[in-house]
Amino acid sequence: MATGLALLPFASANAYETGTNSPGATAIVALPFTISSPGNYYLATDLSIALPAGAAITIEASGVILDLNGRTLSNTTVSNTAYGIFVFNQVDVTIQNGNVDSFAVGVFFAPGSTDVNAKNTALNLRLNSNTVGVESLSGTSNLVRLCIIDGGSIGIWFRKDLGSRAEDNILELQAPIESNKTGVALVSTHSLGVVFDNNVVAKGTGKIGQIMSGTDKYRFESFVGFAVSGPVVGGTDEEADSN
Repeated sequence: MATGLALLPFASANAYETGTNSPGATAIVALPFTISSPGNYYLATDLSIALPAGAAITIEASGVILDLNGRTLSNTTVSNTAYGIFVFNQVDVTIQNGNVDSFAVGVFFAPGSTDVNAKNTALNLRLNSNTVGVESLSGTSNLVRLCIIDGGSIGIWFRKDLGSRAEDNILELQAPIESNKTGVALVSTHSLGVVFDNNVVAKGTGKIGQIMSGTDKYRFESFVGFAVSGPVVGGTDEEADSN
């Protein structure tokens, strides 16, 4: 486990450095912003918005790389129901390399009328004080990797997903709040089989660090500061089954 954590900074620094370096990449300089064509996009500077609802950045195209470029996307409205980055009914979208702060949902992968939400990725993000860090609804084979999620009520939430995966993430200090009473870092509800792998959860105020559906699996998870060694509800421990 220690070896895996030691590699996190190196992996983060070198993961998918393509968004700003690609010819023709589009700079995002004002909010709200809608991406409606495939391609590479990046934040040219830190961007903030006073947004009670809606989305700061909406992605309505497949084949998109949104590179936050080490910048911060933030909401200055204290109580809001807004999304930081809303990926609507798309495939092969990658969100990477920056901070998303103070939204109801930091990154939301969602299906539309044609029920598309597949092979989307949240990579090397720092998600601070969002009610939910990353959420996927009715997704297939989505990935959350190398993210640090601080605060909020839920860190990563798979809802009715199939084959999605969260790995090598660090989550800390999730706690129930007025708008969401869950207070659990890793959550999978009504899913058809997802995997949580090699995540680190530092205790907030709740007794549970991970809740999963019966068909879900996990392995190599680490829980810090909890009263019991493995505060997990549901799912199958793949590491235990391999012994």
